[in-house]
Amino acid sequence: MPNDIVFPPNGRLPVVAWSGPLPIGAKFTPHSGKALVLFCFDGMMRVEVGEDRWFIPDRHGIWLPAGTVPMVEPVVEPVGDIEFQAFQLHPKFGGRIAMPEHPTVVSATPLIRGIGRRLTQPSPLPEPQQRRLGWSALDEVARLERPDLHLPGSRDPRVAAVMARVMKTPRAASSLDHLARAAGTSERTLSRLFLRETGLSWRAWRDRMRFVLALEGLQLGQSSTALADTLGYSSPSAFVAAFRRQSGMTPTQWRHRR
Repeated sequence: MPNDIVFPPNGRLPVVAWSGPLPIGAKFTPHSGKALVLFCFDGMMRVEVGEDRWFIPDRHGIWLPAGTVPMVEPVVEPVGDIEFQAFQLHPKFGGRIAMPEHPTVVSATPLIRGIGRRLTQPSPLPEPQQRRLGWSALDEVARLERPDLHLPGSRDPRVAAVMARVMKTPRAASSLDHLARAAGTSERTLSRLFLRETGLSWRAWRDRMRFVLALEGLQLGQSSTALADTLGYSSPSAFVAAFRRQSGMTPTQWRHRR
């Protein structure tokens, strides 16, 4: 992780920003209790907060409310080289926008990307201009769409063990009974635990896991045939149909969306 991601002092500014490349293999761990909005462009990144994961594709970001970091430090890891933008909100002004009280994926816009670049250009802007751009950033963040790319985790050791196994070997997710026996429990108990721990049924959690891993695979250039095999689908056409149900587009359309 490059250690030069340092925010300038907030002072009286509603927002301060950092913008630049974040290469593959780097990790960003915020050390501030202030609210943050982190954006990924031209690639994909994973964000982990405790047991939970978010998969952030190109032109998306994640809202981290104030207080997230003191509870558990988020870890941001790019999948491939990305352009990374981070906005830090002043405590006095961040609470004025209606944002969730939990980490939330948001869709980026050309405007928010432009504001980030403008705030971090080599020649510092006059403070009044920084303040106006900061207010525009706050307004834009509050309006961003919020797609659900959250993959809930679990503190229950049986559920956590199953999650870790299928994240490592996704094709193992085809048999819940086999996974339950390996975790030392029954299929019925494991189904009940998944719903209690994540708010999702086992099937819904598995389908979302497959979808977000498919996004990663597509970003890395993997074919639908390869992903169908890796993720445990019966055929490439079954994978394409499942991807369309989750995203409203085919994998090919997702690759070429602009």
